[in-house]
Amino acid sequence: MGITVNEAMVVAIIVESILYGLLIFLFGVTLWALTYQRTSAEISRLMLGAACLLFILGTMRLVVDANHLWQGFITSGDPDLFFQDVTKYTLKNSLYVIETLVGDAIIIYRGYVLWRRIGIVIIPIIGWIAIVVTGTHATLSISQLSTTNANVLYERQAAQWVLSFYSTALATNLVATGLLTLKLWTGHRNEVGLQRATRKSLVHPILIIVMECGAVYSLTLITLLSTYVYASNGVYIMTDVIGQVIPITFCVIIVRTAMLRFERDRGRGLPLSTLTYPMSHQISTHNSMRVQVNRVRVVESDLDLSELSHRGDALDASASLMDTKSELPTINIGRAV
Repeated sequence: MGITVNEAMVVAIIVESILYGLLIFLFGVTLWALTYQRTSAEISRLMLGAACLLFILGTMRLVVDANHLWQGFITSGDPDLFFQDVTKYTLKNSLYVIETLVGDAIIIYRGYVLWRRIGIVIIPIIGWIAIVVTGTHATLSISQLSTTNANVLYERQAAQWVLSFYSTALATNLVATGLLTLKLWTGHRNEVGLQRATRKSLVHPILIIVMECGAVYSLTLITLLSTYVYASNGVYIMTDVIGQVIPITFCVIIVRTAMLRFERDRGRGLPLSTLTYPMSHQISTHNSMRVQVNRVRVVESDLDLSELSHRGDALDASASLMDTKSELPTINIGRAV
């Protein structure tokens, strides 16, 4: 026997509350990571604003769900009849659509920052626009359904738009995350080729966390899509879960990146955002006095892994990271994460 709507609502609020507690902790760490030991000019306002917006949306989701549960079991007098009215989920569905749009927009932006080519991310951008259309129509379709039977949620009138929305969101996220992962993987391979054997790639931890967060979100969305296709009331649980997963995965990437920056500040491993390479020039005077000038070029960009070409004529053998004829490939993820 499948789970009833009433049971699904109780389970959903419990799971959502647990995830929201995790979100509160991660949001606090994210704010600290984005602002700690940074001037106002160094703070990424875009990422800070996105983190605050996603946290507000996640909070609103929990408040709406808690109020819905209170009205259904306490004030309505007939929980069964109350929860059969799917039109009450209009605000909740709207918040979910907005969360999806914000989350996917961030991923697309990250991909654009890394690739630096609008043509690369044109497909995810088209998918994002499709999410706007399908999400809006899905929300409106559900708001116009019957108020006496929750099963109408799975009927053709609303199902075609709901399925289109879920499918488009999944495809867009997979493509955008795939492009981001591909660029990070390329940077990881290039960096590994230049590092000494005892040193680790700085891109690798970011690559892993992006892949893991993308996998968590995609699997959650696939589960949500599956429960809806099979007309299971578990869709109510998964809808509440994914509403907290989106901001959580965003914060996890920011926190993991900040951990690398703090390790750099404590002097562990390679500098995370500073790439140094010496350039040596010798000057001969008419008195045959040789003067050697060593210059170190520093590129500071807070985990800035943008591609830089080689400069200089000679490198110290004991400190060089590459040959003078080679390039120093690295990828810019400072603003991307």
